[in-house]
Formats: sequence, C-alpha cells, structure tokens
Amino acid sequence: MQKSNDKTNKIIIATGGTGGHVFPAEALAQELLQQSYDVTFIGGGLKNNRYFHRNDFKYEEVETSSVFKLNIFRSLWLIFQGILQSLKILSKIQPRLVIGFGSFYTLPVLLAAKFKKIPIVLFEPNAIPGKVNRLFSRWAKVSALQFAEAGKWLSGPTIEVKMPTGKRNLTEKEVAREYFYLKPDLFTFLVFGGSQGAEAINRLFSEAACRLKGTTSFQVIHVTGQTAPAERLRRMYAEAGILACVKAFEERMDLAWSAASFVICRSGAATVAEQITYAVPGILVPFPKAADDHQTKNAQFIEKKVKGGITCPEATLTVDKLGALLSQILRSEQREKMHQAIVVFRQDQHKQDLSTLIKKVFND
Repeated sequence: MQKSNDKTNKIIIATGGTGGHVFPAEALAQELLQQSYDVTFIGGGLKNNRYFHRNDFKYEEVETSSVFKLNIFRSLWLIFQGILQSLKILSKIQPRLVIGFGSFYTLPVLLAAKFKKIPIVLFEPNAIPGKVNRLFSRWAKVSALQFAEAGKWLSGPTIEVKMPTGKRNLTEKEVAREYFYLKPDLFTFLVFGGSQGAEAINRLFSEAACRLKGTTSFQVIHVTGQTAPAERLRRMYAEAGILACVKAFEERMDLAWSAASFVICRSGAATVAEQITYAVPGILVPFPKAADDHQTKNAQFIEKKVKGGITCPEATLTVDKLGALLSQILRSEQREKMHQAIVVFRQDQHKQDLSTLIKKVFND
C-alpha cells in the first residue's frame, strides 16, 4: 500500500461499479504506485464492491446514483451529497490530477474536480463511450481510448492506449491447467459471463457441452458468477462425464486465460482486452442490457477487425446453435486461424501504456 506523503504526487482515480471499470483502474493504480505516485480511489459503492480490493488501496466512498434507476429527485439528492463529499475529500487530499474510469459512480467526483479546476483525464474502454465520459470529455485534458472509433462520440482530444491489465503472466498451458486439476494436453473451454449477465451463458454452454460429450474430447473451466449455479453445474458435468473445474469466482483469471484453448464469454471492454493479451479466440455473447449496446460493438471489433472471434447475439443464440458452433470449433482449423489472427493483431499494436500517458499529462 502506498504511504508516500509527497503532496506533489497525488492522483485520484474515480471508479466503481462492474469489474470492467474496477479491474483496469486497479491495474493502472498498481503501475502508478510502483512509480511513486500517491494514489487514492474515490467512487460510489467501493466499500461493498466485490471487485474492488479495498485492502490494497487507499479509498474514499461518496454517495451517487443513476438518474435512470431511482426516483429522479432521490437520485439528484444523492448526487448532490456525493458532490459535497467529493469537494471535501479533494480539498483534503489536494491532488494534481483526477482520472475517471466512467459510469455514474464517478459523476460526483468529476463534477467536484471540474468545480475545483483540477485537471481530468478520462479512460474509455468501450467502442461506444458511456454517458459520463461523453459529458466530461469536453473538459478533459485528454480522453484515453481502447478503441479509436470511440473518439467520434467524444469532444476534446483523444488518444489510443493499451487497456491496463496489470502484470499478467503468460503461463504455459500445461502448468495453468494443472492449477485447475485438468489434463495438460486436452482441448479446454473457458466459460464465464463477466461481472453481470452470466446466467444465460451458464445455461446455454452447459447444455450444449453435455450434448457434445461423446462426440469429441474436451474439458471445461467454468466461472459461474454465483455459488448456486456452480454447485448445479458441477453435478451436471460430472453426470455427463465431462472433466470440469467449476467455480463461482476466480481470482487467477490470468491462469484461466493461459489454460484456455477457446473462450465463451461476454464482450465487456476488459474481457476483450484480455482476450487479445492472451490470444484466445472465442464466441462472444454481448450482454443485451449494456448501455448503448456497446458490448455488441466490442464483439464486432474482435470479429471483423481482429478476426479472432464470433459474435453471437443472445436473443438468437440457442443450445442447438451453440452446440453446432462448438462442434465446428473442435473439428476444424478455424480456432487456430483465429488464434493466429489475434497474435498478428497484437504484434501490430503500437499503443502507449495508459500509465505513460498519465505521467506525461501529470508533468505538463
């Protein structure tokens, strides 16, 4: 945990909500801490956020709300309280820079930073930016993007950067599979629904996989998102004779990605970034309730530009259709072609790290 008292090196990271917002924020924080910056997180719901490692970072929680989820007057009152709390915290910490990671959890902090004339940098990981980042982009020093096409939705300067993913070790597949008590040389499906909307993927894949068993050999790493479906799927795979490691949640997703031959997952920004990092082809099922349908745009980027995946809208995906796709992947060379396409795309990337950009803005 950072303990520097250097007032000139203080940075605020505003985040909250889903893992897609919190994970890259934490990865950036780790890089900045290693460079001797004094980092504090501020946002709504951090105290009880299942994805936020509150024991590893300094943090302050403020009130906030989405105007679309509660009575509008109640929402505005909570946001107003959050602004007052944020103003007090910023006055106490006196940071030189505030970095916003999007979502309504960051709104009070960014409003307070603008009022106090503290420079703002935004990070937008999706192909279609969220409402808060769209609003504040006109006042930001720069908006850092994972996808260049997001820039057309934003005002002010933009620049492409790499998604912060932390220190990810590219472990040998055999070693990674041993961690999950799986066979070292067997085709391995990785299945997870991200930080929201796992239920449909859990059902579709498990039923399709059980129908496939007997036609070809494979094993499964399945992260269900909740305890109840994990227990049910363990029994289901065991009865079907499928070797599987089923968990409600997995801290070592780096090992899960390293072990995977193919992935079936949502297409949140953090997920597609890790898919590229580990060069794992997959079937992407965009979360249908994502704001502005941004997960579909993310998935189409992987399919059409990277050529490393297949986009399957949940509304039209059936057990039969998924089973046919899985059978095709297991029996053809399509998976290896997608894998090589991701490797080539990754090698051609020349984006700077977000931490490098932050250092440049901080020193301006």
